[in-house]
Amino acid sequence: MPAKRPRIRSLVLALVASLWAVAFSPAAAQASVYDWPTYHRDNFRDGSDPFAPTFAGPLFQRWASVNLGQTIYAEPLQVGNLLIVADTSDTVTALNAGTGAIVWQQKVGNPVTLTNPPFGCWNVSPLGILGTPVVDPVSGIVYALAFEQPANYYLVGLDLQTGAARFPQVAIAPSGFDPHFQQQRTALTLANGYVYAGFGGFDGDCGPYHGWVVGVPASGSGTQLVFRNDPSGSGATEAGIWATAGASVDGSGNLYITSGNEASSSTFKNGNTIFKLSPTLGLIDWWAPSVWASLNSADADLGSAGPALVGASNNLVFQIGKSGWGYLLNTTLSSPGGHIGSEPFSAKVCNAANSQTAANGQVFGGIAYVDPYIYVPCPEGIKALRLAAGPSFTVAWSGPSFHPGPPIVAGGVVWAVDTNNGTLRGLNAITGVTRFTVSGLGTMTHFTTPTAGQGRIYVPTGRRVVAFAQPRGTPPPPVPQSVAGPRPLVVGVLSPKITNPALPHEAAGTPAATQRDIFAVMRYIGEHVLAIL
Repeated sequence: MPAKRPRIRSLVLALVASLWAVAFSPAAAQASVYDWPTYHRDNFRDGSDPFAPTFAGPLFQRWASVNLGQTIYAEPLQVGNLLIVADTSDTVTALNAGTGAIVWQQKVGNPVTLTNPPFGCWNVSPLGILGTPVVDPVSGIVYALAFEQPANYYLVGLDLQTGAARFPQVAIAPSGFDPHFQQQRTALTLANGYVYAGFGGFDGDCGPYHGWVVGVPASGSGTQLVFRNDPSGSGATEAGIWATAGASVDGSGNLYITSGNEASSSTFKNGNTIFKLSPTLGLIDWWAPSVWASLNSADADLGSAGPALVGASNNLVFQIGKSGWGYLLNTTLSSPGGHIGSEPFSAKVCNAANSQTAANGQVFGGIAYVDPYIYVPCPEGIKALRLAAGPSFTVAWSGPSFHPGPPIVAGGVVWAVDTNNGTLRGLNAITGVTRFTVSGLGTMTHFTTPTAGQGRIYVPTGRRVVAFAQPRGTPPPPVPQSVAGPRPLVVGVLSPKITNPALPHEAAGTPAATQRDIFAVMRYIGEHVLAIL
């Protein structure tokens, strides 16, 4: 037996070397559960960083970037030690996430200055990249959708580490699509080997626009997929797909996306509708509230916020829009009463929503979710809904008064910016009590959304990004203690369904496989296996 030990030891050392190579390969270093590679971190659009250390405070500014291109509407994305920022000058910038220094910057095109004619209305000019990009950490590609002169949409793919183009720009111009009436505001969605983008109209609802979803092969070449919510060409206008959260995706790769109001209030033509689409953008199912006609006439878009997949197994769709009235549906969407109305549960969320049609202008962008809480940005402040069996929800707490943009959750804190006065607020995720307030950050857009990662909170403000953190002595993010099933982040990357360790109601489980796990195996081999060889 002793004669075999050198051979065994050599095999074990080879295994250690292989683990070391995997741990430090570019794909492994980037395909991490600690990343925030898409809007609200994952394709369920829950906006939760389950690996953030508990934010005990004090909170201070770690760094502020220089002014980048132009106004930042997109949510920053964090992958490894890079923070990816896109702006309306058609510029994509990679910042060092630890220092805010520019690592690379790539201007992908010339933005469009809008004039009438040929544009009838707008609220952003010059217009370049408006929607949040998406990063594939495995292939190392940053995808962004740019509006370029004279007036064309292109999908660009940039190398994550260098900013160099990974493939020629891909024009997006399906038959019947007019870029003078169609605006791209939704976050990009990466799934099923495609990059999906939603389109609506320009602010002011001018021209014969429709709701579109286009899927471009992630490789940069191949046949594009198209869903148009007016496939019959019946003349229906509007019903745009424009919420900043973009499409959510279930475990089977099906997409969920919601339209806004339609021009006609008397005939149903796919306005104020949640669509369930197959990976190839075929229509699987749909649902609309019974008050769709009233919402149409009031310009009260159901689709002013993106649908989020909630529930312990992500089998529920939560939807809320300008009315401030919340809806829960099963992911099948079809209710016992058919496609219109008869939802499993709906109820008042925002203060002004005394009925399904009593209010307008309430909720925009997206929500955040950490089971069992759904966090909603009402105009009077954040509302926390507690999800229960049935399904149903009740208001667990109402936070202090401010005008929040879309919230996120990290370290036991709900983070949102006051879009009226440029203040970052952090609320206790269980009680709603204010924990942190940082004012004077500057101009915020209507949908400004912060990002969490590496124990920091990144806030886009005007043309720059500001990072906040706790003192440097704060422990690093803990290994997660709870897992509840598969949780796809982006194509090719799997991450567990993690519940927030900072919240007290979670069950224990098995942690995800990350670099930290690889190091633990290597340490065990070194301390126990090699010691006896």
